[in-house]
Amino acid sequence: MRSVLIFNPKAGTAHRIKDFLLHLTAGARCELRPTSQPEDARRIAREVVQEGFDRLIVAGGDGTIGQAVQGIAPDFDRIELAVLPFGTGNDLARSLGFSPDQMELAYEAAFAERTEPIDLIKITDNDEVQYCINVANGGFGGRVAMDIQTVDKRRWGPMAYWITSASRLVDLQQYQVRMDVDGTEREFQALGVAIANGRFVGGGFPIAPKALLNDGWMDITVIPVLPTFELLAAGLNFTLNPDASTSRITTLRARQLRLHATPELPFSIDGEPIRHLSATCEVLPKCLRVVVAEDAPGLCSDSHSEDWLD
Repeated sequence: MRSVLIFNPKAGTAHRIKDFLLHLTAGARCELRPTSQPEDARRIAREVVQEGFDRLIVAGGDGTIGQAVQGIAPDFDRIELAVLPFGTGNDLARSLGFSPDQMELAYEAAFAERTEPIDLIKITDNDEVQYCINVANGGFGGRVAMDIQTVDKRRWGPMAYWITSASRLVDLQQYQVRMDVDGTEREFQALGVAIANGRFVGGGFPIAPKALLNDGWMDITVIPVLPTFELLAAGLNFTLNPDASTSRITTLRARQLRLHATPELPFSIDGEPIRHLSATCEVLPKCLRVVVAEDAPGLCSDSHSEDWLD
């Protein structure tokens, strides 16, 4: 198997590369390609596909992984993807069953044969197409996810998302959001919308706690307009018990979504901020093979997946 490792030599976690190299065997044909500019991961991923490599290993966070996915597109069937959780949030890696405190597992899996096909979300905004592997986060949610400090993630874990939000709840922009959810019109007064393939944002907050990467659905979470302390309470309750019937946060599922917001809703896709988005989103089921851990929480069995797609 021919593989390529993308990594940022200037990142704070770059020293872990030497540990990864210790897991190389005589039969492992792995090239190392460092990045130096923000768009290098996308460019290198495109080159790797064109050069016919079997697997792309990305050492980095959700933003770097997202860039690599854009570079692979639309040739998702030509290469496999593996992830080393070298980022700050590592939210996709969590769904795949890898975490920074279990790096040995990720190192070994990077060259293992165990892969699973996962979904992607294709986002079309006018003539521009992007692909989301984890979460497209709009409005309030995207802002909070970008503002969480690493020290708070370590101290509070998944709760850091809503604890950080307490300092962001004054004078938040409200949006009139119109959605076509698989042909059904919905309208919300909202502070934010998350369109999720994976479960987590902001270093482990379960923005879509039931999301599965290979079930053929996108999970939509709508953050309602509520008074400050009600909103904070709603977020904390959602973290602790997302199944509660009293939840003030709306969750939906769709295979195709058309979204428009007034004023325009700013989004980040896989942690990378983009311009305002009014778009059509559709699930591309099981289009990209990804290395996964044996007990990956963000995957379902084939039988479960087929039930959802019936």
